[in-house]
Amino acid sequence: MSALANREALQRVWRTPGLLAMELLWRWSFGLGVLGLLLAAWGRVRPILMLDEAELRALNSADPVALASQVFALFEPFAPLLLRVALWVAAGAALLWVATATVGRTIITRMLIGNEARLQSKAAGRTSAPDAVSVVARWPAHAILLAARVLMLLIPVIGYLGGMLLAALVGGGDDPLLAVLLVLTPFCAACVLWSLVNFVLSLAPLFVERDGLSPLDAIVAALGFARRRRVELASIATWNGALRSVVALVLTLFAAATLTPGAPLWLRMALVAVETLAYLVLSDWLLLARMAAYARVAVAEPPAR
Repeated sequence: MSALANREALQRVWRTPGLLAMELLWRWSFGLGVLGLLLAAWGRVRPILMLDEAELRALNSADPVALASQVFALFEPFAPLLLRVALWVAAGAALLWVATATVGRTIITRMLIGNEARLQSKAAGRTSAPDAVSVVARWPAHAILLAARVLMLLIPVIGYLGGMLLAALVGGGDDPLLAVLLVLTPFCAACVLWSLVNFVLSLAPLFVERDGLSPLDAIVAALGFARRRRVELASIATWNGALRSVVALVLTLFAAATLTPGAPLWLRMALVAVETLAYLVLSDWLLLARMAAYARVAVAEPPAR
């Protein structure tokens, strides 16, 4: 069932070029925006990070721990500036992601739900009435859900900081293995929690478009949907993840076969750029197909009222 759902979703996305075009437009717009932020940040911190010959000679330790201590001591005076720049980039990237994803994902979700509703109504011999609500009217609900996904990134951060605090309280500094275990345990638990919360929040926009629900009601509907159809949704995600892994493996093997050491540098760089772009396009297509498969399952259920 999951393989069939993924195959049908891939076919439907392929037959609707506007879906992939919109997906690439908002994702790559976000990527270019983040690249601009990183370049601006690099211009701000470049004078600090560029070491002169005397500073490079000072980093002469062969011990990795001692070398790390030397690097830390060298950049410690600039830590406040580096932290401000990092926070500025993170905040800018978060706002940019919410803005681009709100426009792109709202349009895509509406197209997926609308197309799926028409196809299933046609198969059942019914007439599907078009949604009279403007796509712009639902942007606030999508923006709130996307902003919630950004805020949920704090869960792994809190887990990591909690692990560091736990290691400090227990005294794991005397035993490196214990310290790593104390840090990784809450961090990994927080990552699992984040993945579950993020999954539910990623499903919620489907119910904003399908049922016209508010963000909170859509989250409740998505949670119930994930519980009822957890096996089918997990199968779709597993098959889709396997396909993306195969694509990554094939392109990696192709890169290893084509990037010969004797080739000119410009040719190797061009091949890397082409293969990277190919993977990004195929990955976006598969991620969009996964969302289309979720939409297919959601539309098949009766609307929540």
